[in-house]
Amino acid sequence: MTVATTLGRASMAMALTCISSTAAAATPVTFAQVANIQYDWARLDSDAGRGDEHGFRRARVGFKLKDHAGRWQFVAEHDVADKTAADAYLELTPAKGHAIRVGQFKQPFLLEDAVSDKQTPLLEQSLVGVFAISRRIGIEYARAPDWGTINAAVFDQRLDGTSQSRGASPRGTWLLRSGDTETAHIGASVATESPDNQRASFRVTPGTTLTDLRLGSTGSLNGVDRLDRAALESLWIRAAWSLQAELAQVTARRPGADFDGHASSVLTDGGMAWELALRWSAIDLDDGVVAGGRVDSVGLGATCYINKRARISGNLLRFDRRGIDDHPTDAGLRLQLTY
Repeated sequence: MTVATTLGRASMAMALTCISSTAAAATPVTFAQVANIQYDWARLDSDAGRGDEHGFRRARVGFKLKDHAGRWQFVAEHDVADKTAADAYLELTPAKGHAIRVGQFKQPFLLEDAVSDKQTPLLEQSLVGVFAISRRIGIEYARAPDWGTINAAVFDQRLDGTSQSRGASPRGTWLLRSGDTETAHIGASVATESPDNQRASFRVTPGTTLTDLRLGSTGSLNGVDRLDRAALESLWIRAAWSLQAELAQVTARRPGADFDGHASSVLTDGGMAWELALRWSAIDLDDGVVAGGRVDSVGLGATCYINKRARISGNLLRFDRRGIDDHPTDAGLRLQLTY
């Protein structure tokens, strides 16, 4: 039995134990259905291909169980579009400001990935998101003292059996300002993992997952003993305005031929019922040995909040790959329903 399978079964057993003990104590439990439905339309214009695409980007449905005392909650989601489990974890709160999660969840690496996919200002993550670990089965400890946050996790594969790789990832943030109308923080995160198949790959898509076009790719990196990641982040929010910046890098440790990749992103965002966002990001997958490409991207996004459960988002992105006279543009539109 793998570590991942053991953790998955353990989280389910712990959830059932908590539910049983809560019921035995006659403590009320809240049951809520959750969903995140996103339908995208995208028009891609590039020398490598043109055309319109549309389809479900996400179709996640699930439920959340939570006891009224705030001691635990259990979250389970399935993405009908991807035909795979998304979040599936038990979270315990042994004391105020402390939390423990067991199951499958987003690993604590990158501010870009930590932002809920229900609230992204543009349709897809910036180029920094290429280095995200995303969801894995693991155990996480989180603490939220007055001065910031601390998260540390160990992880393995996904529930669907992919991404078999044991690793660990700590992330910390430090508050610079904290108030009702203004807040600011800086942060850092690192991660390391060892892929079971000793392979890794990183690729750049043109602002939509609905196309097979790749603007940059390392191809399959073989003989990878370890993947080491590091990132620096900053975020400033004042009333309806925000400014976010992040730097990230990854190193694939290989005998005699390590690969190094770098990415950065700056995002400014503002609005109330209407939200406008401007983003610049870049990624470098060329390191002298691997010619994965260097790509820059500028994007403009707009979101209209119809009500608290529905919104319409659109963005216009332009990509430039250095050394290639092709400037792909992507126009995207999304209808999103959440509850």
